[in-house]
Amino acid sequence: MKSEEEIVSSPTILELAQHAVAAAMQAGADFADAYCGAVRHADVAVDNSSVLDCHIVRDYGIGVRAFVKGGMGLCTVQSLEPDEVARCGADAAAMARVAHPDPDFVALPEPSTAPQIDGLFDEQVAGLPAEAVVQWCKEAIAEALEVEPEARISGGAGFSVGEGAIASSTGIALTRPGTNVELSVEAIIQRGDEVGFYFDYDVARRMSEFAPAGVGAKACREALRFLGARPVETKRTSLVLGPLAVAEMLGAVIEAANADHVQRQRSFLMGREGTPIAADCLTVREVPFWPAGIASSSHDAEGVAKQEMLLLDRGVLTSYLHNSYTAHKAGVPNNAHAVRGGYGGSVGIGPSNLQVALGSRPEAELIADLDDGLYINFAGLAPNPASGEVSATVDFGFRIIKGELAYPVKMAMVGSDAFTMLGAIDAVSSDYREEPGTIVPSLRLHDIQVAGAE
Repeated sequence: MKSEEEIVSSPTILELAQHAVAAAMQAGADFADAYCGAVRHADVAVDNSSVLDCHIVRDYGIGVRAFVKGGMGLCTVQSLEPDEVARCGADAAAMARVAHPDPDFVALPEPSTAPQIDGLFDEQVAGLPAEAVVQWCKEAIAEALEVEPEARISGGAGFSVGEGAIASSTGIALTRPGTNVELSVEAIIQRGDEVGFYFDYDVARRMSEFAPAGVGAKACREALRFLGARPVETKRTSLVLGPLAVAEMLGAVIEAANADHVQRQRSFLMGREGTPIAADCLTVREVPFWPAGIASSSHDAEGVAKQEMLLLDRGVLTSYLHNSYTAHKAGVPNNAHAVRGGYGGSVGIGPSNLQVALGSRPEAELIADLDDGLYINFAGLAPNPASGEVSATVDFGFRIIKGELAYPVKMAMVGSDAFTMLGAIDAVSSDYREEPGTIVPSLRLHDIQVAGAE
């Protein structure tokens, strides 16, 4: 690690992170780490079928954690001036000295190596002008209105270009540049008392994988399909969840495996590590090294080398998700799931790219098997993280009759719990939705309670 005197007049963000760590240690910290970030992003908002505004933001700063007898001090500053950065480190150490000691904190991680990941930074995205984002939005509006001239279109688009650096008193020194580009479109169509609504999006790290064309038209076509919705009766029935609904539900289940939530007894997965929590047809793999994956990274937010993992192996929850603190507290190996919300965020826990193992039959055949049921494109099926209860309005669903989508539904709710729904999965589709790094098929569930108004 460089000393304060070695920091040059135009230091890199890694040197600034090391500078902050050195200042924290000189101020009496037992351990310290720092995350320094610099990002430029352009965002365009769309409302009522018009471009509403365009923002270009250059954001930069540093966040420092310092530890004294396990007590933590956290300080952030929106500056990359070396004096401000050093003061941030010293302030973090000062706060750590007066913080309550935490015997569960043992140490910050040591350096570890991981494969380099291709495609996380794209020069083409880095060179985009803000006008390009405005043009994507205009084209999305135009193609949506070509489908339905009376539609109201909202949403937005943007791109970001940045670099982050992590340094620690244990010798971790990492940088990670990245780019990101995205477009989302919401379409609302009203005809008398009937309202059809839908949304779609595209996201990528590289321009070669970004496909904004067609997103607006698809959102509008799907919104048209939801006109003429009818209520359904209350009963237990089969569900086919489309990929967006599956991503919402399974993402929340994996988030509930957060070891910090488990240790604080606020996760419905307490006591379920190593046990079946879902049907044996469900396997979910975490793939952090996927080239150009949206959530790909070689190391976690504390600088620990990531690893591919089976999070759900034929229905069995293989492990909780740990950062260094929760792993030490539990006395288990750290499986590198620390995350940060930028330089101003604290260190939490979260997964990277998730991929669901595919079944052998397409979604259409899973639907064709059913005499009666619901197809759900999207609904808030995320279980309550503490209780596991599921109570969700079906905003985007169709009644299934004799193997076909008969009509859109309204005033329908799914009432269940995570373990019932995960255990009710009897089929996984062979076709799927793919975003960079993620693969999500459809799922079929049997005997789920649906409340209707018919």
